[in-house]
Amino acid sequence: MNELLKIMSSDMKINHFQNETPESFIYRLCYSALGQWCLSLGRNKNDAINGTSKHSQTIVLNELLFRYREMFPMVADRFVDTGNQQINVSVAIRRAYEETGYLLTDERNYNRLANYGRSIKCGKQSLFFGLPQVVYAINGLGVFSEATAFEVTITDFLIRDCLSCEQYFKAQFDPLDFYERDINLQELEIFNPLSSSAPSKSWSRVMTTDCSMARRFETGPYYRVMKTPDGVLFADEPIEPQNDSFTSFEYRRLYLAMKSYYGIPLGVWVTELDENYSKIRLGGHLPNREYYFMLLLSWPENSVFDKANFIIKNNLLETALSALRNIGFSVNGGYTHE
Repeated sequence: MNELLKIMSSDMKINHFQNETPESFIYRLCYSALGQWCLSLGRNKNDAINGTSKHSQTIVLNELLFRYREMFPMVADRFVDTGNQQINVSVAIRRAYEETGYLLTDERNYNRLANYGRSIKCGKQSLFFGLPQVVYAINGLGVFSEATAFEVTITDFLIRDCLSCEQYFKAQFDPLDFYERDINLQELEIFNPLSSSAPSKSWSRVMTTDCSMARRFETGPYYRVMKTPDGVLFADEPIEPQNDSFTSFEYRRLYLAMKSYYGIPLGVWVTELDENYSKIRLGGHLPNREYYFMLLLSWPENSVFDKANFIIKNNLLETALSALRNIGFSVNGGYTHE
């Protein structure tokens, strides 16, 4: 193995899994290393200036990524979003840390490392927000170390209520929130929670359940809809333009809750790769809160922008699956061996 890769593997405590290809391993090392550089830049101190400008942070990461691509050309395509090649990997990684509280942005648009000792208990480990002084390990973009006195729950981190999936569904379809509207249901597309397809492909002209979502066009307006003895009632469901913020794509939470409530939950498939690693495959995309959490626990499998497949250490698996179950996913078929 390249000497640099050996050092990276040792420093970040990232090891091969059984039958892992060299390309996969190198990609995981480079991905996590970019994250470490991003955080390290945030603790710069120079002439009473704490942190670094976002612009400088992105430039350094771009240069580092260029060097990785030169040294390891076999993984270059894993750092490209084939759906939108304008998306910059360095910005995506920086934004992940900004949105999850690893980096704090001040009024000058400078980022500084949030080294307050905050942590989340994940099994027998703790996800640490910052860069601790003690020995630590890296999983995906997350830093893992010993437990700290300033411990928060996963729910606190996700800025979520404590409602179960079913409770969330019922809160969204409280009859008191619905009213008559002069809207022709035949002019709308209706979300079908009973569809076996991914949510994005589960729209039709027929209302198959008592409660659902409706839209005029893909861009809206959107409504929650409910069948009652008095006819179909409506509640406005504003869906703002989605971006990379922590609270974007929240509408996916409602789709997941509906599918779970009607007994057709989206699946999660777990494949055990060896005694240390597993692969998670999702049947649909996540709200950003849970997506960013996955980035702190695991590695997107096929590229930085893979949002459906993740490589995760087995000692973090139950933490991830618990968060996924909580929003309506169903773990299908137990565990399989690759």
